[in-house]
Amino acid sequence: MNILYLINYAGKGGSEKYIKLLTEYAKAQGDNVFFAYNEVGLLVTQMEGIAKETLCLEMKSPFDLKAAKSLAKYCKTNKIDIIHTQFARENYISILSKKFYGNSAVIIHTCHINTPNNTLWRFMNKLFIKENFRTIAVCGSVRELLIANNYPADKVQLVYNGVYYRESLDKPPKNTNQFTFVSVTRFSEEKGIFFLLESAKLLKEQSAEFTLTIAGDGPLYGEAKKFVEQHNLSENISLPGYCEDIQSLLLNSDCFINSSSSEALSFAILEAMEAGLPIIATNVGGNPDIINEKTNCGLLVAYGDSNEMANAMFHIMDKPENTLKMAENARKAIKEIFNVDNSIKTAYNIYNEATRN
Repeated sequence: MNILYLINYAGKGGSEKYIKLLTEYAKAQGDNVFFAYNEVGLLVTQMEGIAKETLCLEMKSPFDLKAAKSLAKYCKTNKIDIIHTQFARENYISILSKKFYGNSAVIIHTCHINTPNNTLWRFMNKLFIKENFRTIAVCGSVRELLIANNYPADKVQLVYNGVYYRESLDKPPKNTNQFTFVSVTRFSEEKGIFFLLESAKLLKEQSAEFTLTIAGDGPLYGEAKKFVEQHNLSENISLPGYCEDIQSLLLNSDCFINSSSSEALSFAILEAMEAGLPIIATNVGGNPDIINEKTNCGLLVAYGDSNEMANAMFHIMDKPENTLKMAENARKAIKEIFNVDNSIKTAYNIYNEATRN
């Protein structure tokens, strides 16, 4: 097969990790992998050693007809069988390339976000989205929302995100007796950075001995640093910026925190679980798909309730036997449910099904 992975912004988030995993698998099957993007980011560099060819395709809007025409020409030249899109902009451009410019490639779309559509978008979805062969929803709440947004229910398939599972972990000895919380996130409004910082401030007021590392970058990074300094939290909270070696950071921590106001199925949470960490996460989006009575791998808290978050952090610190069990369950959930082998093979089977039709 000739497979084109198409994304607007080729950055360094969860959807980019998803593309990289898929392309590596497809290439291992002997397929030709192509990659196209609009805005350059880390993924472009990562794809250079994987993709047969990369293309910078300007995509000004979801209804950019010039981009649709260019895409159709590119697909014809390279005999593309499958276009796999990640967000609405590139998905609509792919659909337009089929409807108006004779693109014969099959379109598969993965939805990574929980975003309700307004009336106009729901109407447009009803007209156009049927052109997708399949839409992959990465969690249950995303599937429900897609159907509410007028995606054909019979073409929406739930396929959980997954990460690689290691049979054994090489955890280094801790260099501190303090309990270590960690969060890997983007410093933006929807990620609840100040909600988490306020919760840590409340936890410190309980005289708790802990450290919290929040790794990442983004527009609110400077304001977050000021908050830490103004509230004398520098001994407890570290903001190292973007971290290349996330695995080492996770393996040196005791508990992972997700403080987002909106989430689909977080790769950061899954990677933390695979590293053997219990999870504290907000009760939004796909987080309850991960943390529930069946998996018993962490605690859910209401977004914005700093007291509840601080209490959850204290509970994790104060109940080591429960925390150890949650950590074991987190690893078990990755092995049995959120395993990359399951998610990637299922997506690849959709490719095979699409090309047979």
